[in-house]
Amino acid sequence: MASPLDHDPKFPHYWSEHPRDKVFGANTSAFSSRFSEFSICHPIYHESTMLLATRHAIYSAAVSTEETATFMLLPSWHKYMTTNPNASLCRKYPHICKFLGTIPLNQLQYANVPFWNNIQIPLSKHSWELQIIAIWNTKGRVCLNAHTKDWLKELAKEIPEAKWEMQNIQSSLPNSFRFRTALRTQQSK
Repeated sequence: MASPLDHDPKFPHYWSEHPRDKVFGANTSAFSSRFSEFSICHPIYHESTMLLATRHAIYSAAVSTEETATFMLLPSWHKYMTTNPNASLCRKYPHICKFLGTIPLNQLQYANVPFWNNIQIPLSKHSWELQIIAIWNTKGRVCLNAHTKDWLKELAKEIPEAKWEMQNIQSSLPNSFRFRTALRTQQSK
């Protein structure tokens, strides 16, 4: 979910929870169609919306016949998201959901917004960490790794503030892909 003020104009579509944002090109029902291909989802911080977005991403990945990977950005109100319903749902589907990394609260910063320069009403400080979670199907994982084998390292360069779980990804690849990668490595020696 985004707003006309914070969506990235490089993306052709964005979703908002406010019907009034249709005037600015927003779609207002993010869950009316399944997530497909590769996307980013950073839902508004309402528990019910975040849980619905997580469930929708899992369902979309599970039923899709095409490569699907949704990268979720979800707050961690408690250190390891142990009491968070989103994390609980992700842990129920480990073959679809992978925790990739965490941006610590002291590294989260608001983007500089030129029109928000109000000393009397400053933006609040973050009191949470931000989890980066991949929700994907097998075709999405294989496609990503086949086209850009070092995609996670590249993503880590783009978001250096995050603490990445590099080993977590290798274990999520299908056995056939790991075998082919190991075989190619052996053959190149």
